[in-house]
Amino acid sequence: MSINIEKIIKLNNLVGLEFRTKHIIVLNPNGEQIDLKDLGDNIMYDKAEWKITDELSKFVKELSEDNTTSDEDKILQIFDKICKDYVYDDNLISYIKEIEEDVFYIPDWYGQDIDQEWEKNRENHNRRVCYELSRYLASALTELFKNNNDYNICIHWNKNLTHYFVGLTCDEYSISLDLDNFFNIKDLTRLKTGLTAEGITVLEDKKNKFKNALDKFNEGRSEHAIKNISDQIEKTEDTDSKQKSENEDITFLKKALEILTKKYGIDSQGIFEYMKEIVDIRLGSNEREKIWKRIDGKTKESTRYIRCLVVNIENQKFLIDVDEKIMRLFDEKELKMKRANFIAYNDLSRGGFDYYDGT
Repeated sequence: MSINIEKIIKLNNLVGLEFRTKHIIVLNPNGEQIDLKDLGDNIMYDKAEWKITDELSKFVKELSEDNTTSDEDKILQIFDKICKDYVYDDNLISYIKEIEEDVFYIPDWYGQDIDQEWEKNRENHNRRVCYELSRYLASALTELFKNNNDYNICIHWNKNLTHYFVGLTCDEYSISLDLDNFFNIKDLTRLKTGLTAEGITVLEDKKNKFKNALDKFNEGRSEHAIKNISDQIEKTEDTDSKQKSENEDITFLKKALEILTKKYGIDSQGIFEYMKEIVDIRLGSNEREKIWKRIDGKTKESTRYIRCLVVNIENQKFLIDVDEKIMRLFDEKELKMKRANFIAYNDLSRGGFDYYDGT
């Protein structure tokens, strides 16, 4: 695969129009090297190598040898596999600082400009951030189409949101692929729970070739998280008299949490996003607040912080602990205990110097 810089720039322009903001083109530092000096500051080589695991590489190799599957379905299968193999590293959220409206900051060392220690530590779990996930996807697609010069692949960097996602263009269509959209339930979670893929945007497709493949991929999947859960709850019979005497919202949230945990086995970040959306739709966002939970590591550098929810129902506070995967009564005194496990959302300040080693 060679780089057609004109096609990449056109793709980035389509991305800018779709998402209404400037993006920087990020190229593979291991790929074909071109002179960027006359192309302005909208294009750069990535700060880290694009790599994929042996397992993903094997998966791509098998796909590339499959002559019965369309290129569009192969792209979707790779996207689907990465979404199901990895979870979002929600500890990253504790480092995000808003500099001004819609402009955010996180330390470069958290997934963007990484070293060998970071990469080694990441091998011990499957938590990843957008920088890492986008490199996996871009690498896999580059490998898939390495012998086809019609395809051009890059990463788009929304610098203000500190966010990476992947772009692909060919003669027939142009698309963007975002595994972990920050503002909604991420496809990392959606695809694990049988929901539609919402992170893939068709930017240009005159013959609807990719659109049709995406529509087929989404057939039979629910678009709305709360409807998916509601339908499953309705199918179960409630024979527990204690639950029958419980407030309907409490019972619903407990059952939703149980389904997400036992049926889908999703991660803490996925549960947080899913439960937050359910609460916002069913009760309203004014009836919940976010708090931090500390997950102690062996060292200060390996300690993480994740988000949990506190929900107000009938003037009682309930904690949705996404780590323990339980819903229980919550006493705000827990936020004031010495070496408290839970921290008020605005009281945590990590800054760029509270280093996390990636474990």
